[in-house]
Amino acid sequence: MESETNMEGNCNIRAAMDKAAETMTPTRRTIAKEGDAPVGAQQLIRCTEEEKDNWKTVAANEGISVSEWIRNLLNKEALKKLVCQHPAEMRKSYPWSEKCNACGERIR
Repeated sequence: MESETNMEGNCNIRAAMDKAAETMTPTRRTIAKEGDAPVGAQQLIRCTEEEKDNWKTVAANEGISVSEWIRNLLNKEALKKLVCQHPAEMRKSYPWSEKCNACGERIR
């Protein structure tokens, strides 16, 4: 008798969860942008609750997830550090290479 009640309760819970899932919008994705490979690596970031709430608010205002917002921000900053941002006038070009006179980076 007890197992029948327990089984019946599980069926009701499963039915309720299935019904609720029909109206939910998934918020996690394994693909960052259309055409990108699956994003599987994780980076743990320690922050305060206030910082986390601020990030969540900004991401929601932009209509994206917090993970995507952080990823976009960090990728933009990494490009600034990894790729010379100086204007072409500050570059010295040779047939075999191109170098930035401002930062010393070899462009090609």
